[in-house]
Amino acid sequence: MSVLEVTTRTPPRVALEDVWSNSLAREFFLRVWPMYVHDISAFDSDFYRLDPSGRWLPDIGGDWVAATTSAQNIHEGRARDASEQPFQRAHVITEDGRAVGFACIGLSPFRYMPADADIVLAELFLIHRGRGRGIATAAVRLLVARYPGRWSLSAIHDNVRAVQFWRATLPLLDLRELRERVVERDFVWDFVVPT
Repeated sequence: MSVLEVTTRTPPRVALEDVWSNSLAREFFLRVWPMYVHDISAFDSDFYRLDPSGRWLPDIGGDWVAATTSAQNIHEGRARDASEQPFQRAHVITEDGRAVGFACIGLSPFRYMPADADIVLAELFLIHRGRGRGIATAAVRLLVARYPGRWSLSAIHDNVRAVQFWRATLPLLDLRELRERVVERDFVWDFVVPT
């Protein structure tokens, strides 16, 4: 008699740590940020560049960890309760308590987001060992559950893995009015997360 073994993958236990109020998460984020910038520098974008000393510019990692969003990153024409600061929020993604990546969210009145959005997912990054195991999908589920409203996110046009991820993941979520479009060659997704 033969024994049939069935192996199942246990879903990862994923959580989000608020970087602006957790010093350990802040330290992880600031150390891993240059890895993220290095990864996206492989794609057709000229936003980041190395200075002569090997530092990535612009150096905006600190903006994502601050407890208060600086005035230069707030859109003057949009009002929001200041008690909701920061409007730039980084969350460290953990798997079974170990940090494996981060997500950066901008809340209106964050300057660098579409006028018709309440939330923009500005950055999503997992270290290599965290990829392809459902962690990013679980983290996105947690993010949309935490932030109901009108969302926007984008992917650089030649970042094929990111485009495939968003096309596969977004339809799995409880979203309304999901729309994909192309803006200046990059892919943009807009959707509503119900309250």
